[in-house]
Amino acid sequence: MEFEAEQAVILASGTEGDNLGILTEELPPALLPVANRPLLSFQLELLEQARGFRQVLVLTFERWLSRLSTYISEHYKGALQVELLVVPNDSSSADALRHIKPKLTSDFVLLAGDVISDVSFHHLADLHRLHRAAVTCLFKQSPPRELVNGTMVKKAKELDGIDFVGMDKEKRRLLYLEPSADCDKGTLGVSQSLLRKEPHLQIHTDLTDAHVYIFSHWVLEVLESKPHFASIKFELVPYLVHKQFLTKPDPVQESVGSSVKPSSSGIPEEFCCCCSVMPHDSGYCVRANSLPSYVQANMDVAKGGLTRFEKLPEVNEAVKEGNFALRSFSADSSRGVGVDVSNGCVIKKSCVGPHCTIGSNVRLTNCIIMDHVKISDKVTIANSIICSNAEICEGVSLKDAQVGFNVTVEAGAVIKGEAISQGDLEDDE
Repeated sequence: MEFEAEQAVILASGTEGDNLGILTEELPPALLPVANRPLLSFQLELLEQARGFRQVLVLTFERWLSRLSTYISEHYKGALQVELLVVPNDSSSADALRHIKPKLTSDFVLLAGDVISDVSFHHLADLHRLHRAAVTCLFKQSPPRELVNGTMVKKAKELDGIDFVGMDKEKRRLLYLEPSADCDKGTLGVSQSLLRKEPHLQIHTDLTDAHVYIFSHWVLEVLESKPHFASIKFELVPYLVHKQFLTKPDPVQESVGSSVKPSSSGIPEEFCCCCSVMPHDSGYCVRANSLPSYVQANMDVAKGGLTRFEKLPEVNEAVKEGNFALRSFSADSSRGVGVDVSNGCVIKKSCVGPHCTIGSNVRLTNCIIMDHVKISDKVTIANSIICSNAEICEGVSLKDAQVGFNVTVEAGAVIKGEAISQGDLEDDE
């Protein structure tokens, strides 16, 4: 069965809330390695598996165009027709979508360039068509809080980053959407008219917006009419959710059963907003848009066992005498091609990129080591990210740290909870 929406858009230029620090100083977010695969490859694979997409538009900034073009032309081997489109520097998600409006000719899928998911697009599309939705959103349910002596442990009321999501009891209609930042001290303003129309309204705070949407084509006209909208998530979608209860159906159109007809404002006389919820224990969905979630995505993929995104097979290459790479990595780690490991190393729950050199008696735990990194003897690194072409000299200890591109960490250094970039080193000189 093929998916009916023929166009998809990937926001590889970044989305609101991205917080990856020095990791994206010299590398496009879309090409950050996740278990030695570029992040963009996960969205492309997801779209390939849905089948039916004739075109994928990947949006990026001018500074990243060359790198992404090289990846698409030289490394991407899939069947999708991928077109790279440059949007103005520092465009918001809404600005980027406005910019490519002439390219979009039908309903379309919109994906954040940092999402890794095995969602079924067919289920989303069925909801979208059945209800003639303006937008159909994907949410991922958070795992339940731990039980202590059979009792649910309640956390302190921390509202930062929480969305208040109102749905019908079947969890198909999106009836209310309010980011915590827009709430007055956590107080929700739910109108009596909404409660009368939807007496079974349920408000959820355990759902995360996956930044996976299906939009009806006419929504682009709404976006065009609201030039002050900057964010798809925080402005466009909440606006549509609110607006669905303000439009009035045309009784003549309704009686003859004709298709949805836009009014002069570009908004149909009647529409709704839909949603789909991925249960916490079913399917996989994560956004690698922060350091913790990026690390978690690496660990999840390296561990293997995800439904759609299989761990890359172990590198099948001849290992020269004195290279202990084959015996140093735990099963839940990932090793790139051309990695040279000396004796006495222990590498657990870590991803090591291509062409890295690791000295003797090195311990890596919960680490992401990008390509062409040199690590000298007696180094201990835990819960850290080392960017490409960095050098970690002898006896260094790193914990909860990020080391930027081309950075050298001097011998014997002990670093905890810091991010070190080339610019920081130049400022110290």
